[in-house]
Amino acid sequence: MLNIICKHACKDCYALRVCALQAIEEQEGSIYIDTEKCIGCGSCKTACVAFGYKALEDKTTEWLMGAT
Repeated sequence: MLNIICKHACKDCYALRVCALQAIEEQEGSIYIDTEKCIGCGSCKTACVAFGYKALEDKTTEWLMGAT
């Protein structure tokens, strides 16, 4: 399942590049997390200020993994 997490206003998505499982993808100008691939490691939150402080601030590991 793909969950939108960012409207991607950046020139380049750092979170997309650091995801070891390639669970983050860009489609039609937005950034999505594939909850079936994501293990909730948080590397995307470390790489991108928007992910860490806005897009994922209320998201739990369970949400990222598609459990909720």
